[in-house]
Order: sequence, then structure tokens, then C-alpha cells
Amino acid sequence: MRRTLIAGPLLVLAAFLMLLGGCKGASSSYYSTPTSPSTAPPSPSAPNTVAIQGMAYGPSSITVAKNTSVTWKNNDNVAHTATADDGTWDTGNIAPGASKSLTFASGGTFAYHCTVHPMMKATLVVQ
Repeated sequence: MRRTLIAGPLLVLAAFLMLLGGCKGASSSYYSTPTSPSTAPPSPSAPNTVAIQGMAYGPSSITVAKNTSVTWKNNDNVAHTATADDGTWDTGNIAPGASKSLTFASGGTFAYHCTVHPMMKATLVVQ
């Protein structure tokens, strides 16, 4: 009787571990392996576009002419922002898969960050 009481919870635990991929017999193609953010910034797909991917802006510094629009494209699976450190501009939340654009009429160098993930930082230079 005592073996039955122990065996039941052990079978449940084993099944749970298999679902999590903790078993050597689990198929590696079915379970995704978490990856850390890439050290290389993502590449933008169009001129004056900043790609957001892997919890980073890419390129980490962009230079544009005055009266040019800059587009931030969120390729991550969580929302991000592009917010000037001095508070002069903000894209607001950019949903996963979405883009936001801002046009910059005044020149200057603007450090910016994501308000949701403050470790994400980059620079925009408007000439």
C-alpha cells in the first residue's frame, strides 16, 4: 500500500518533467531553448529604420537629416518604446510586430531608451 502512495506522485512528477523537456528522451525539436539576447545589434531592414530585436536597438546609433522620419520596428515578442532620455519625444508603446515613426525637424544628438526595459539604450543624431 505504501509503494502505491509513493509511486503515484513520482509518476506525476516524471510526467511533468517530460513536459518541461527535462527528460533526456524529450524531443529537442519540440521544445524551444531560451536564448540570451544577441551581443550584436539587429540589422534594420530599410533606411532610417531601427530594428528592435533581442532586447536591443539596431543600429545602436543612427544619423538622419532634419525633417526625416525614423521608424522603429518591433521584432520582439514584447512591447517596447523609443523614448528620448530628456523627454522631448516618445514613440509610446510599440506592440510586437508593429512600427512607429517620428519626424525630427530640429537637429541634435538624442540618447534614448525603452521605458519598459531601461537597459535598452541607443542614440539618434539629427543633422
